[in-house]
Amino acid sequence: MQNTKKVDLVAQFRKENVDFSKIEQARASRTIVNTGLEAYTGTWETAQKKHLLNRVLTGYSNKHLLDLNNLSLQKSLDLIFKPEKQPSVPVNDYDYEITKEETEKQGHVYIEPGKEYAFAPEPNGSPWPRHQSHDAWLFRNMAQQSTSIHWRMVFFLHNLLPAGKGSVKMLYQYYITLFNTSFESYKTTIYKITLDPLMLDYLNLQHSQKNNPDENYAREVQELFTVGKGPNSKFTEEDVSEMARLLVGWQFNNDSKNKMTGPITNIFNDWNHDTADKKFSAFYGNRVIKGRKGQDGKKELDEAIDMLFSTNECALYLCRRLYQFFCYPMINDTVEKNVIVPMADLLRKNNYELIVPLRALLGSAHFYDTSFYNSMIKSPLEFIFGFYKEFDMYLFNTGGGDIPKRYSDPLTANFYKYKSLQWEMGNIGLNFTDPPSVSGWPAYYQEPVYDLFWINSDTIAKRSNSGNGIAKWGAWVGSGDTKGNVHNQIDKIKFVSLLKSPDNIDLVIEETAERIMSAPISAKAKERIKASVLGGNAPSYYTQLYQSHMSKQTEETRSILSNRLENLFGALFQMGEIHLF
Repeated sequence: MQNTKKVDLVAQFRKENVDFSKIEQARASRTIVNTGLEAYTGTWETAQKKHLLNRVLTGYSNKHLLDLNNLSLQKSLDLIFKPEKQPSVPVNDYDYEITKEETEKQGHVYIEPGKEYAFAPEPNGSPWPRHQSHDAWLFRNMAQQSTSIHWRMVFFLHNLLPAGKGSVKMLYQYYITLFNTSFESYKTTIYKITLDPLMLDYLNLQHSQKNNPDENYAREVQELFTVGKGPNSKFTEEDVSEMARLLVGWQFNNDSKNKMTGPITNIFNDWNHDTADKKFSAFYGNRVIKGRKGQDGKKELDEAIDMLFSTNECALYLCRRLYQFFCYPMINDTVEKNVIVPMADLLRKNNYELIVPLRALLGSAHFYDTSFYNSMIKSPLEFIFGFYKEFDMYLFNTGGGDIPKRYSDPLTANFYKYKSLQWEMGNIGLNFTDPPSVSGWPAYYQEPVYDLFWINSDTIAKRSNSGNGIAKWGAWVGSGDTKGNVHNQIDKIKFVSLLKSPDNIDLVIEETAERIMSAPISAKAKERIKASVLGGNAPSYYTQLYQSHMSKQTEETRSILSNRLENLFGALFQMGEIHLF
């Protein structure tokens, strides 16, 4: 179940012969929003709060909405822009999956249960369950986030500065770098990501030689990470070559990865550094970065970053990427003038701290124009995480077998609960720790399709199956030791019991839809759902069933009520509206 073929969203989209001209016409025909960064002063109610929360979280749930109770917009933004605490280092919670003997037989360093493994030596990489544990650690922190934009910023930076396919030690350091720099100057982020072990390996600086400089990172740090490739970004092929020369010499220390306990460290090999001057084009003001000898060669990187950020286009490009990720993918001339340009001014004046123009955008009249509400398709992350965040779950063996201790053990339970999320998301187009390319996911940059890439005949069917499966069986955890499969099942009765009128089927449908949907559903859809729950019975049947179970709970009444509610959740989880945010 856990081996999934990588989904190529672009190839699948093109295979279906979609008429791109119709997409362009439809998006171009949207009402032009003339407002800018002036503060929003309109209604501040549930619709506005949901819109904000949907765009700043890694999955929406009602608990976040409750956190905004009695808060003004500005107080809500204060809460949202409060950094999270750095997560604890992941520990061995996967010991049931691989023995000490097998770990060492594969050439890996064994870590005892409950002990930290992120900085363990990796002479031969890490055992596969440790990779799964790292994924589970990452997703648990996202799913258990507070009402803060912090983990959404990590996702933004991961998409803007993609890297993947590394060892556990490399992946951990990469994500912690993104986490720790989310609220810092983006200049700091670029410096640290340039020297990040995962990035050094991913874009080949690790193996660049002064007599044959590798140009991969030199190109992408300009084209994708800083100045972009818009019409006013005029860097040249010579700029790429000169940047490649400047960067030669930086590597990570292989011994710190393979033989030593602790973080992977950087080294600057001055013997492999080109000490001649580096001359850049008119786009960079004909800048000359003087070549340096010895360890002074390190200083050239600082100058190069200052040069990149001194261009007018750098701030504009970064603000476009912020806008497309958090507000809407299409940018017309009006948006460029009224929103992007003033955002860029704020960015330059605030030492390139991305959160400054982003907060201005999220508090602006432009952002709360109703045309943006439910105007985008959720990525697999928002879609899947929404279920995990909204509902209490309990372990259940659907085949009537046992529930092994490892699934409930406090040390290992989260490993089993969250490790399958990589498969769940990858199955519908987002393998989080393995981006499709150095450009990130096409939904965030490739016009005119953008977020529509998430949906095709394959992924929409799989999304529907995921929704139906979660409603019926729950999320797969693993097999029982004797028979059957163990799932984390939604506690449907508990969920309904906490609603305002849990014995009124009309109000149950109304409030459940309100809690899990951002887009409203029609009265006709509600009637259809109601009919599936009642199964031909009168509304009083549900009322009596619920009241009977709550007054004297038996296995029989629990089973009947759960089956009725299964139809409710299954119908909602498969509606088109659940994919919008």
